Amino acid sequence: MNTNPDAKRILCYGDSNTQGVLPGSIGRHPANIRWTGVLQNELGADYEVIEEGLWGRTTNIDDPFPGFEDKNGKTYLFPCIRTHVSLDWVVLWLGTNDLKKIFNRGGHEVALGIEDLILSIRKDIAASKNGYDAPQIIVVSPNILTDKVVEVKPHFAGAPEKSKHLGEELEKIAQKQDCKFIDLAKYVTASEVDGVHLEKEDHAKVGKLLAKYIK
Repeated sequence: MNTNPDAKRILCYGDSNTQGVLPGSIGRHPANIRWTGVLQNELGADYEVIEEGLWGRTTNIDDPFPGFEDKNGKTYLFPCIRTHVSLDWVVLWLGTNDLKKIFNRGGHEVALGIEDLILSIRKDIAASKNGYDAPQIIVVSPNILTDKVVEVKPHFAGAPEKSKHLGEELEKIAQKQDCKFIDLAKYVTASEVDGVHLEKEDHAKVGKLLAKYIK
């Protein structure tokens, strides 16, 4: 919590790479290593970074796998937004888990899922009738997956190839909805350990990149 009453507030809404999951593990990078922590340290006391990452989170689709009932990003988005208003920025970094084989989604369908979340954020703010303005939204296109992810997680079969084209589809939606856009595939690479999660060096890159962008 940042107790500066004038701090700009940034909600970081994502999946396991926002939660800071360690490659090949169920553990997490320490708070000062995760990109959200790097972002907070780079921005300082004039900003408050709110970390809302959950491993396995999709954009707006239910995961039927037992124990994954909490993974639909749209379901939790409404109470999350209500919890954290007022917000100046929302960083949306989702889409990787939509590429699981079971969902049969390509880049276009994932981008429509992100658009659904963008519209939900604006609708939720308006419906709250609390006088807050809608936050600026940054759509973050995930890092590209490598073939290693299929070896470690077979349910991601076909996902690496799909992830290569995700950025262009998400950029179209960001432009359509007047959101900011960052394509992480240009800056970071997935760990060689599991082909999906980021090592600490790339967490630092993401945090510094977003800090520079927001400033």
